[in-house]
Amino acid sequence: MATTQVQEMAGSAQLEPFSWSSASLLKIGGIMLAIAAVWRVVDQFVLGLGDTWLNIMPSKLFPFLIITAFFLKYRPRDIQPILGLSRENFQAQLVVGLLIGIAISFGIDFGGTILYGLLIDTTYPLQLHIVNEQLLGYMLVFFLTNAFLEETLFRGLLINALKTRQTTNRAILFSAIIFGIWHAGWPLVNEAAGSDALNQVASMVFFTTILGIFLGIYYERFSSGRSLTGPIVVHTMFNYISECFKIGPEPVIQGPDLIFLNSGLMTATLLMFFLIFIPLGVILWRFKIEQVSAIWYRLIGRENHGEQLHSDDENMAVKTDSEV
Repeated sequence: MATTQVQEMAGSAQLEPFSWSSASLLKIGGIMLAIAAVWRVVDQFVLGLGDTWLNIMPSKLFPFLIITAFFLKYRPRDIQPILGLSRENFQAQLVVGLLIGIAISFGIDFGGTILYGLLIDTTYPLQLHIVNEQLLGYMLVFFLTNAFLEETLFRGLLINALKTRQTTNRAILFSAIIFGIWHAGWPLVNEAAGSDALNQVASMVFFTTILGIFLGIYYERFSSGRSLTGPIVVHTMFNYISECFKIGPEPVIQGPDLIFLNSGLMTATLLMFFLIFIPLGVILWRFKIEQVSAIWYRLIGRENHGEQLHSDDENMAVKTDSEV
């Protein structure tokens, strides 16, 4: 009798339908990446939305909604630890993200061009251009939506999925490479051809891979893999400033552009790129957001607030363990 019951239980277990709540993160990450990639290709190359004011908003908004809806339905406990959608140290994350985003944007996009115009070619025009001035408000919403998608997908879901099979550092690197390839289509959208297209694609993949590594370090090291608030703010500010405000006569195009009129301008920009990213990367690698948060609370006169939050987190953890 007991043997028969065991056999029946084993048979019913085999017939039990697949459960998304127990699916591997690698499988979920691959599916979500595929959905986002297909939508991106359709918006860029089929519908041509990159040439319109809409600027491929559907490929940003709907994949993000699909990812969040999936986790809300099947894995609600993973919204914070896997997708990084957490308000932990929110004020400090917001301030640090704004400062780093502005520093990167002005240091690289403006700094390289200004350095070239002042020290290398004094005849180079340094006038400021505002791209789509009438759409600046919309573009801020667009780039914020873009940051939510790309950070939850590449830094949140993919890094955590890759960490199930790889070390944290490798997970950051592999996710950053995929993030770089993700941006390879823009030169083709802007009708680059031949060797020029190859150079632009290579530059796009290289620079965005470095950016992906930087944001991965921010998430995994500086934020201890607990919150993507900072990377989302950095990503938003970097895209918004660099794509809406241009210095010099470079072509004004939709999407990220790394078109350099000459090798001197490219060298100056590359120099500023590493002068900004290397020291900031070292800082994010060596320090934690809690240290910055403690300084922040001291500055606003709430020295005990950070300690209270830490105590509340410990009490919550103890309560959760006792309930289990």
